Amino acid sequence: MKTNSYTAQKIWAYGVIIICTTSIINISSAMAQTTTYDGIYAGLQTLSENAPDNYSKCLHGPFKRKLIINNGTVKYTYNPTYQGQVTGSVDADGDVTADESTSNGGIKLSGKIQGDDFTGEIWGSFCTYSLQLKRAGR
Repeated sequence: MKTNSYTAQKIWAYGVIIICTTSIINISSAMAQTTTYDGIYAGLQTLSENAPDNYSKCLHGPFKRKLIINNGTVKYTYNPTYQGQVTGSVDADGDVTADESTSNGGIKLSGKIQGDDFTGEIWGSFCTYSLQLKRAGR
């Protein structure tokens, strides 16, 4: 019986080692994916032509803006005067989402990174802006 018990413990220990090793590899892969898009993306925030009826409340621009991604975390300052900023994330496919809660219902950003280019939109209750940004640095 001691042999069977010893063998079972040994198999259990090897199983734990394999599971831990697999987890470490998966974590490393996930970290590599989220940092793939890290950098500063600079370009223009332009008022969309399909703005809602209260278009007059929107600043016309276009405005120079930067989207910053660090360790997969996205920060985009859409209005530097009032320090309006959305925060969010980028996934392994380059899909970006970010938001900010406001008294008017919030601000949302979504878009896609392909190569060194980010294309997306940011919108709130009043205005929708298109974003065309290019990675300027890491």
